[in-house]
Amino acid sequence: MALQQGSSWFRRQAAPITIGIIASIVIFAFVWWFSATKGIEQVVLAPTWQAKPWTLLSYPWADTPFYSGVRLLCFVFLCMWIFFTGGSIERDLGPTKYAVLWLAMILLPALFIVLLGPSVGIVAAAGMWLPEAGITLIWCVRNPTSQIMMYGIIPLSGKWLGWVTIAVTVLLSGFGSPLFGVISGLHLAVAWAYASNRIPFWTYSMGGGTFGRAKLTDRPFLKKSEKLDKSYYDDVKKREKERDERERLRKMFESSANDDPPKDR
Repeated sequence: MALQQGSSWFRRQAAPITIGIIASIVIFAFVWWFSATKGIEQVVLAPTWQAKPWTLLSYPWADTPFYSGVRLLCFVFLCMWIFFTGGSIERDLGPTKYAVLWLAMILLPALFIVLLGPSVGIVAAAGMWLPEAGITLIWCVRNPTSQIMMYGIIPLSGKWLGWVTIAVTVLLSGFGSPLFGVISGLHLAVAWAYASNRIPFWTYSMGGGTFGRAKLTDRPFLKKSEKLDKSYYDDVKKREKERDERERLRKMFESSANDDPPKDR
C-alpha cells in the first residue's frame, strides 16, 4: 500500500525529470560519502577536461554535502528549491523540453568556464548550483510578481529574486576572482533570453508532454490511481462502519442481558 501511495504521489507531481534529478544527486552524494570521494575526480570539471569531456555534463553530480553541517543544510535547501522551481517549469514545458533545458543549463556554464576560464587561470566546476541558478532565473522571469519567502523569512517577488540569484551566483563563484564569477554567470544571460522569448529558435512554449499537459488539463494518466485511492478510502470507511455496527450490536446484546429478570429456581 505504501508503494502504491508513493507511486500515486509521484504521478501527481507531474515532474518526473525534476524528481529524478533530485534523487540522482542524493544518490551520488551518498556514493561519494561512503567511498570517501574516491572517483569523484572523474566527474569534476577541471583543467584536464579535454581528457574527460564527459565532465562538461557530469560536474553537477560532484557534490559532497555530508562533510559539514552547513553544506548539508545548503544541500537540503538546494533539493527543495529544485523541486519548487524545476517542478513548476517542468509542468509548463513537459518533460522532453524540460530535459533539454536542463541539458543546456548544465552544458552552457561548463562551456563558458572551459573557454574563458583559462584567461583568469581557473577552470573548475562542481555541484548543481550553477545549473539550478539558470533554472531559478527562468522561473523568476516567468513569475515576476509571485511572492516567495526566502529562507522562510525574507519576502521577495520573482523579479527581485532574479536579481538576487544573479548577484549570489556571480559573488559566490567569483570569491577570490571576480572575473571568474562573471564567467560562471554568463549562462544566466542565456536563461533570461530564453525565458523572455528573445531567442527565435528556442522559446519558452507551454506543453509538450503527458506529464506537463496533465497539470493543466484532464490528467488522464491519473484516473487509474485516483480510482485506486478512492477505492482504498471507500474500503476503509466500509470497515469502520462494519466495526461501528458490530460495536452497536454488542452493546445492545449486553444491555438486553442486563435487563433480563432473574429466573426463579
